[in-house]
Amino acid sequence: MTQTLTIRQATDGDACRIHALHTQSVRALCKDHYSPEQISGWLKNRSPQGYLPGIGNGEMFVAETSSQIVGFGHATPGEIHAIYVAPESTQQGVGSLLLAHVIKKARAGSHQDVCLEATLNAQDFYKKAGFVEVEQSMVKRNNTLLPVVRMILTA
Repeated sequence: MTQTLTIRQATDGDACRIHALHTQSVRALCKDHYSPEQISGWLKNRSPQGYLPGIGNGEMFVAETSSQIVGFGHATPGEIHAIYVAPESTQQGVGSLLLAHVIKKARAGSHQDVCLEATLNAQDFYKKAGFVEVEQSMVKRNNTLLPVVRMILTA
């Protein structure tokens, strides 16, 4: 990446860009692993306001170059809930930097093991970072079933 990449705490003012980035990322990066119907159901009823609780609780972070948000992550103790990168910013270290940051946040306090539900397209990314598959599973998003892989990073 030619520009400096930084991670910072997300603010309420970032919610619209996080929402747009999340939607773009799912549509572009998940299309080879999920059907158009699954992606539509996954994204149905999402809005910028849906990110505000995680932002308000200090659980969400953004990756940015200059003042452009190119990725976001969401973690709570023991669990990573999300890492998404703008489609035009993949393969540039954004996801790896976000992952390192949210792992630290997820391990805060007494939590050493970190769990997540990987989308099928992200499974290899997490494996390269040391996560191991626990089981294949399904999650429901707006009455749409999506296959995921439950993974863990042990201390």
